[in-house]
Amino acid sequence: MALALAADVSTRHISYLETAKAAPSRDMVLRLADALNVPAHARNDWLTAAGFAPIYESRPLDSAELAPFMEAVTRLLDRHDPYPGWALDPDWRIVLCNRVGEKLLRRVGITSGDSLVAALVGDPTLGGALLNWREATLPLAHRLGAEARRRNDAETAKAAETLAALSGQSPLAAPASAAVTTRLGIDGRTIELVSIQAAFNTANDLTLADLRTELFFPVGADSERNLAEAFPR
Repeated sequence: MALALAADVSTRHISYLETAKAAPSRDMVLRLADALNVPAHARNDWLTAAGFAPIYESRPLDSAELAPFMEAVTRLLDRHDPYPGWALDPDWRIVLCNRVGEKLLRRVGITSGDSLVAALVGDPTLGGALLNWREATLPLAHRLGAEARRRNDAETAKAAETLAALSGQSPLAAPASAAVTTRLGIDGRTIELVSIQAAFNTANDLTLADLRTELFFPVGADSERNLAEAFPR
């Protein structure tokens, strides 16, 4: 009944769809997807299962259609300097960096085009630079797991399981802090960062919908000073 009210259809019709007494129209598939807040990836699967062509495309990041949106991401990253920031594609590869972000990543052995997840799976300490790697990798494992379920992606699910196992921590082991930060050791300096994620909430293109921009901010005056000293202009 709640679904019928949300989708503005009769409960009888919902029942007929559930029991396969009726087949959904293309409009009904999308209406139910809206009511249930189904991600675009799954909407394509729903449409295909109902016998309709998918409507959401996955364009290359360098396509002309996505150029204005990638320019917006570039502007966001550039204006975030002198704090680090980068953008990740659906496979968690670094596709854009600002000045400090690129220098920071190079210090831990990551360059543009590399997969952040693959780097952490290979060495969760990032060469010893990630000081709180056990604490920091667990939220990432949870994010990866959610992404894998949303996209029905077995490879991402495996990476999530690997990172969770490497972390070896239970999310209920201690009272939760206000936020999980990233503590890095760079040239004898400790830099503590917290990240804010930006995304295109209205994207219809699957590649654009999965693009994530990570903006990092220093936590406290000491980290701000250490960051500026480690990566001067």
